[in-house]
This record gives sequence, C-alpha cells and structure tokens, in this order.
Amino acid sequence: MKKIIKRTALVLLATPFVLLFVGAIVYYTYTLFAVGGESSRHQAYLQKHMQQVAVGANDFPVFDEAFYDSKVIMLGEVHGFAMPQELDFELLKHLNQKKGLKHYLAEVDFSQAHLLNRYLESGDESLLDEVFQTWVNYNAQWANQEFYAKLQKIYTYNQTLPADKRISIVGVDKIQDIAITKHHLGELLKEKNANSRLTALDSLLADSTSTSQALQAFASDYLAAANTDSVYLSDSTPADLKHILTNLAYQHENVQRDSVMFLNLVKLTEVNQWQNEQFYGMWGLMHALQSEVNEGYHSFAYLLKNQESSFRNKVTTIGIFASDSENMIPARAMPASLNKGQAYINSTWVNSDGPMAFVNGIKDLRALTQEYSMAIFKLNGEASPYRTSSLLATTRILMPGQAGIHPAVENPTSTDLYQYAVLIRNSKAATPIKSTL
Repeated sequence: MKKIIKRTALVLLATPFVLLFVGAIVYYTYTLFAVGGESSRHQAYLQKHMQQVAVGANDFPVFDEAFYDSKVIMLGEVHGFAMPQELDFELLKHLNQKKGLKHYLAEVDFSQAHLLNRYLESGDESLLDEVFQTWVNYNAQWANQEFYAKLQKIYTYNQTLPADKRISIVGVDKIQDIAITKHHLGELLKEKNANSRLTALDSLLADSTSTSQALQAFASDYLAAANTDSVYLSDSTPADLKHILTNLAYQHENVQRDSVMFLNLVKLTEVNQWQNEQFYGMWGLMHALQSEVNEGYHSFAYLLKNQESSFRNKVTTIGIFASDSENMIPARAMPASLNKGQAYINSTWVNSDGPMAFVNGIKDLRALTQEYSMAIFKLNGEASPYRTSSLLATTRILMPGQAGIHPAVENPTSTDLYQYAVLIRNSKAATPIKSTL
C-alpha cells in the first residue's frame, strides 16, 4: 500500500513537469514550422534588392518606376512600434520632393482630418490634442508620442514649402469620434448656406442628449429623401456636409469599414478633382494587404486594386515586419494584476519571428540585416522568387482573438499581398501620450 501511495505521489509531482516538457516540445516544433528556415535562393535575390534606411538620408534607390507611378502607396504596420513613424515621415518627405505628392492618406475620419489640417495650417497644438484625446480615451495604439511628433515634423516641413506644395491630411476612415464630427457639422451649418431642410439637424446638434444613432438615422433618412427630391441636396449644400451625412448613413447601414474607406476616397477624388493626384499613407497592415485573406476579408488596398475606379491596379503596398523589438500594447482590457494601472505595456509578443506571432520566411530578411536597423526589400523585381513563393505571405498568431494573415487563394505568393517589405530591428515600443489608466 505504501508503495502505491508513494508511486501515486511521484506521478502527481512529476505530471506538471512532464506536461511542461511536452508543451515546450510542441511549442518549439510549432515555431519551427511557422517561421520556417532560411533560403539561400531568396537571400541571394534580396541581397541585390535591398537598402538600409538612414533617417534623414531621404534617398530610396530600392524603388522602381512602377512604385513612383502608383496612385496609392500604403505603408502597412503593426501598430505600437516606434520605428515605423520615422520611416513614414522619411517616405512622405521623399515622395513630396520627388513626385510633388501632397496628400497624406490617413487612418482617420473626415472630421479628424479637418482638425489635423487646421493644425498644419496654424501650428495650434490644441487641435492636435483634441484628436489625440479620442485615442487616449479609447486606449488606442495611435495615442503615441512618436505619431504626435511626426505631425509636428510635417508642420515644420510644410513651412519650408510654397503653399501649393504643402502636405495635407486626407481622412477616409469610418467615423471614429462622434463628438468631433458633431462639432464639425455645427461649424458647417453656421459657416455655409446650407439648405433649410437641415433645420432638424441643427436641432439635433444643439441637443446635448442627442445620440450618435439619432444622427445616423437622420442622415440616412435625409439622403434617402434626396433620391426623390432634388431640393434636399441642392447646390447650396456644402460638399463637406454632404460627405459627413453620407458617412453617418454608412454607420446606420453597417457598411464594412474598409468599404467605407474605399467609397470615401473615390468620392473625395471626384469632388476635389484629384484624378491625377497621388496618395501615400501609413495604415494598419491588414488594411494594406492587396489579396483576400482570412476567408473573405477584403481590405482597403484590395478594394482599391480590384474595384472599378481610377485606382484600379495602381496600388503599391510596403509591409513592415519586426524582430528583436518592443511593442506598445493596450492594457485596459487586461486584469489589474497584469496592467498594474498602466494604460499600455511594452511587449515583445508580436515580433514577426515570435514568441506569439510567426511570419513564414522572416529569417531570410533577418539574416541580411543588422541590429538597430531598418531595411527595405523589393519583392517584385525581375526573376524574384517571391513572385512564385508563399514566403512572407502567411502570419500565424498564438493569441486569442487574433486571426493572423491567411491568404484565401490556394497557392498564395508574397507579391499578391505586397510589393516591398521592411524589417525593423530592435525598435523601441511607441511611447504613450498618457501612460496610466
């Protein structure tokens, strides 16, 4: 009996260690599969089609003519790293100087862009603060000091340019901040000769208890009536006001977010006669993928590339990957024992080579780069193995609620998703505007 008890006790004591050992083997095997090995063929190609990025150098020989002929250039990042903000400004400045690009296409809504453009005109940082406060309230990764500083740099850079060459913000995202939107609507109703049928909207805005849903319903009804009564949308109604009403109606009708982005850019291009203009901006990586992923997700870039518009097949995507870097992760939803009252925590979880996110083929980029560096790789060059390879096309994530990136086509290639890749090494996490909850 004593022997049985002793054996049972030993089994009970050993079980956690055995499970831990087995779990470690399973995790290690999974990471080897998810990240993959190195390819001498891919590295030989990359070695000839890459450049290290030096902040301030503002020269990018890695880009080809097709890149500069693109109507829309999207830099796709995983939010929360500091380095991409530096690269974003360098690319924006480069495109302004080389191509005269003036339109920074931003992951903000129309009314937020209105405030940001007023800041770029005046330098009044209270306007910046108003926009960033929304992201602070939402515990969003956009609420970081590097992004704020980048906008300050754009303002300073603009002061060196003639008025007609200066950069402005184009906001095409779905409405993010109803308070800013309501304030913008109020300004438009006062400043412009809006038609008299908008009196009900004026009353809604004056009522502090009116909800976003009430505004959405008004906008949807108003625009529906406009289809049968031209008086509703007479020439006296400001285009900006029409645009905001349309976006409120999109919310009312639950139009998918990336579809809103596409519809907004197409409409703004038509209204402002931007058909011959070029756009550049930094976005969350998912919005910048040019192929269908995750069983039916059609990103902003996918719609621009494939839907009928002046942007069709004129989109370039630069995907950013990370190694040895820290990321600013929102912590409000975490248990208090983990966030310890902090609004964000710094983590290495989402590096592209683990420990929680895994990009197959990332080792080839890492093998060609140094610590504390940024490097750009051209994936779609002549005889590129990435034209027929799935390396860099798939991202697997071992985190609840995170789908990763899984192309819908049977034999995906890297260049289906993006034409250039960036690897950042040893990036600091972005710095929160407000660090405590």
